[in-house]
Amino acid sequence: MKSVIKVDEGFFVAPQIDVSAAEELRSHGIATIINNRPDGEEAGQPTAGDAGRLFEQEGFEYHHLPVTMNSLSPEVVEEFYKVWEGATGPVVAHCRSGMRSILLWALAEARYGAKPADVILSKASNAGFDLSSAEGLLQQIAAMPR
Repeated sequence: MKSVIKVDEGFFVAPQIDVSAAEELRSHGIATIINNRPDGEEAGQPTAGDAGRLFEQEGFEYHHLPVTMNSLSPEVVEEFYKVWEGATGPVVAHCRSGMRSILLWALAEARYGAKPADVILSKASNAGFDLSSAEGLLQQIAAMPR
């Protein structure tokens, strides 16, 4: 089952993944995993600590950066960007459906990648995510002084 979706060069998103996806991740060259799910979000979800240990045993770098729509902030976007930019190879970010992870990517690209909103929205759409409701926010962020 394919769970990893390429968004841009070196960046992928996925719904909840576990260590059984290790071979698929390797096939994409992914070196770093960013888990955007808070622990306990859903019954049966692996804890970040357990997942991190298993993925690290498989040779992946693992970061837990939990976010909800209520906790989303400029600081979270900045932290996400720093982890992504500091990664040694391609990155996959995951949450329950992939939507929060791609939104973090979009906000980071608008703020730090200096990509225009239409380019970001097009890449998200090509990956199967509709971020059109965030277009105004992406334009505002992209217009902020660097």
